[in-house]
Amino acid sequence: MKTVVKKFWIIQKSYEDMATGLLSEERFATLSMAYETEQRELKVKIPELETVLDSASDKADDLQKFIDRAKRITRLTELTPEIVHEFIEKIVVSKPEKVDGKRRQRVDIYYNTIGLWYAPEPEEMERLFQEYLAGKRQKTA
Repeated sequence: MKTVVKKFWIIQKSYEDMATGLLSEERFATLSMAYETEQRELKVKIPELETVLDSASDKADDLQKFIDRAKRITRLTELTPEIVHEFIEKIVVSKPEKVDGKRRQRVDIYYNTIGLWYAPEPEEMERLFQEYLAGKRQKTA
């Protein structure tokens, strides 16, 4: 809203400058056309940006729902069907493969509200943990 008011003020000021001779009619026409073009482009972008914002908001809401669900269960001692239904949308088990002479089988777990999530590899987990510790040390220093 501030940008619209500011643009209107700039156009009004430019018109006044033209009327008093501080700005040529040609320069005013050029500036005016540039502002009009920018305004048309912004009007086209607004629905696109609103869609992106809604999508991000929906994802944030879904993640918050998942976190709220996880907080309800603090100490799991057993995996019950109720817990599975609460957290897991589906489990996809892929065909087994032989890798380096060992049988491997991929299992993808799609969680409710957040979808498929991959846990980091142990090396990545260690790197993230070290970054976390370094950041924590900097805050206390």
